[in-house]
Formats: sequence, structure tokens, C-alpha cells
Amino acid sequence: MKFFFFIFVLLPVLLFSQLNLKKPKVLFIGNSYTYVNNLPQLIHDVAIAAGDTLIFDSSCPGGYTFLNHSLDQATIAKINWGHWDYVVLQAQSQEPSFSPAQVNAQTLPYAIVLDTMIKNHNACATTVFYETWGRKLGDASNCASYPPVCTYTGMQNRLKQSYKAFADTCHGLFSPVGEAFRKSIALNPALELYQSDQSHPSLEGSYLAACVFYEMLYQKSVLSNTFNPGIGTATLNFLQQTAHAVVQDSLVVWNVGKFIPKAAYTYSLLSNANVQFNAMFPWLNHTWYFGDGTANLGPQLQHQYSSGGIKTVSHVVDDGCKRDSSVMQMNLGNFSTALKEVLDQANIQMYPNPVSSYFKITDMNGHVISGCEVELINLLGQKFILTEEEGLFKTNQFANGLYQLIVKHKNKLFQIKLIINQND
Repeated sequence: MKFFFFIFVLLPVLLFSQLNLKKPKVLFIGNSYTYVNNLPQLIHDVAIAAGDTLIFDSSCPGGYTFLNHSLDQATIAKINWGHWDYVVLQAQSQEPSFSPAQVNAQTLPYAIVLDTMIKNHNACATTVFYETWGRKLGDASNCASYPPVCTYTGMQNRLKQSYKAFADTCHGLFSPVGEAFRKSIALNPALELYQSDQSHPSLEGSYLAACVFYEMLYQKSVLSNTFNPGIGTATLNFLQQTAHAVVQDSLVVWNVGKFIPKAAYTYSLLSNANVQFNAMFPWLNHTWYFGDGTANLGPQLQHQYSSGGIKTVSHVVDDGCKRDSSVMQMNLGNFSTALKEVLDQANIQMYPNPVSSYFKITDMNGHVISGCEVELINLLGQKFILTEEEGLFKTNQFANGLYQLIVKHKNKLFQIKLIINQND
């Protein structure tokens, strides 16, 4: 008789391949919302202050749309250079705020065209969609034909929806600059993020955008960054805090880690020292290190161990550009008793999942199990210790998304994939 025990391993740390580079190369494709105040240079200066740097170029003629760029030979030549780590796409400021039908017909197709060009000439590049902001008083010129853009909030809501659709369709990143504007306006409406035309960014608005981009491109905190483009210290700190809060609040929404390889697998104890490993994403390249001095390749394979005890298994995956890895320990013990212990461990569960505000750990009969040590790990590998309060573990302080839950109970470890959704 065969006994099966499955553990789903969510990668502990997600990394972009570009993060290993000290000088990521970024092409900015947009218009005046990018070139006003020289946003790429501001990002570069923030990076330098943090010990990083940025190699960049741009194609930003005033008023350009995605369609204009898809036909512009200068833009095409820069895309075709073929050495970019990221290509940032910023649409004409009003176009993505129009009706979904109009955006789907007039803007999304050219986002796809540009993204296809990028991938055809930069195999490992990530396309980043630069979400801009609603005009301060809404879009008066299009208000009569499409009322949702009559106000700042209505216009901003449509921009977010459209840029999210661009990023999801093209498997790219969503850089939430417009959402940082929204948060700044809500918290500090006296801080002027606009120029006198109530459309283009002030220096403060462009610096806020640079902080968002630094966090998105480098996956590092901008807090306490020492570069100052010439604004007050209190304002500088506020803008850094706003950018950091917006980016970190909704990493899953911004597609951070969503479209990169994930080292996730199941394993089964078959008989004696024979273990079956099954990768959850078989189309990737897989390398296994079994913890006994041997290794092998492939998405599905069996491995025969020569002895019991604790084995540290490493699983490395890549898609030819980006990679991920996970490490876990299997306690094979002596095989006859290890199987029973493994089956006993399966009698633990958590409820509810997805979770909104709190969850509890129970046995299969629904009885709360006390005395558990619980650790939560997010998609960036950040770890948080959860404290039990009257049998409950609170999650309302965490952003929506996918997490790995590590539970230790009576010297046994359990790993559970947990979804937090505060809207439930």
C-alpha cells in the first residue's frame, strides 16, 4: 500500500533577475508626463543615493499615444536595440480614462503591439505600465461625452482600471503612480502635485512618481533616501512614505511576482526510501538537489534515498530569463514510522481560507489547536510572526495577496498556502 503526503511549497523569496544587476537598463516610452521634470533622471538620482544606479533612454514626444509610438521609427529603433531589462510604457494622459469599449478598441491593441515588439527584441525584458493620474479637476474637454471623467476621482478610477488591464493582458508590471497621487491628495490636499495647467506634474508630483518607480524597479524601500531634488524635508519624507505605502499595500495588484517563475512542488513518499517529486509548473526548467549529494533535472521524477533522516531538498526553476528557488527539509526518519507521522500531520487545517480578518487552526473535527507557532511569508519573502489571541490569528493588518503559512506544532512543521482578501 502506498501512502501519499503532499506539501505545497510557495517560494519564500521572489526576485526579478534584474535585481541582481547593479545597473538595470530601462527604456521610457511616453510623452510629456515622463519628460517634464525629467522623471528618468529623478529615478536615477534616487537610485544613486541608495547605492544603485540606472542606465536609461527615452522616447517621449509630447502628446504621443501608444498608436503613435507603434508607428514611430525612433521609438521602434530604441526598442529594437535589444538590451533593455525594463521598458516603461506611458499612454497619452486622457486616452486610458475613456470608456472601456473605446479603450479596448483604440488603446489596448497598441499596448499589445508595443509589448510584442519589446519581447521580440528583448527576450528577458519586463514591460512596465506607468499609471498616470487624473487631472486635478477632471477632464472638462471630454466630460460631456463621457461623464465619469468629469471629476478627478472618476478619471482616476478609469485610469487604474485601464492600466491594470494593460498590465494583466501583457503580463507586465503596473507602476501605481496615479494611486500614489490619489493617496497623497487624500492625506495632504494642500500639497500641490500639479503644475498650473492642473494636468502636468509639479516637481513634487514627479518626485513622488520617481519614488514609486524606484520601489517597483528595484523592489527596495525608498524610505530615508537622501536624494533631494529641491523640496522641503517634511514634504520629501511624506512623499517617500506615500510611495512606499502604496507600492507595498497591493503588490499582487501591481503584478509583483505574478508572472515570474515559482519554485513550487509536491512530493510523495512511495515506499521505503523512494520519493516522487512533481513540479507545479512543468513548463519551466527544473533542477533538484536532493540533500544527499545528488541532483537531477526535470519537472517530474523519483529519487531513491539510501538512508533516512532529515534531507534538505533544493528546487531551482527558471524560464531562460528569471529564476526562483525553494528549500525545505524532509524528515524521512525510519521509513516505517515516518509515513505514519506524515499522515498524522495532515490532520491539521486552517479556517477560513481565503481569510479576511482572522483565521484559526483546528484539527479535522474543527477543534481549535492551541500552542502553535505561526509565521507568515509574503511574495517578497518578508516574514511576520503571528500571535494567537483566544484561538485566533489576526490578518487584517496585511495586504491582500498570496502568502505561505508556516505552522509549528509539537516539533512538526506544516506549510499551507494562504490567501488574504480583506474584501471578503
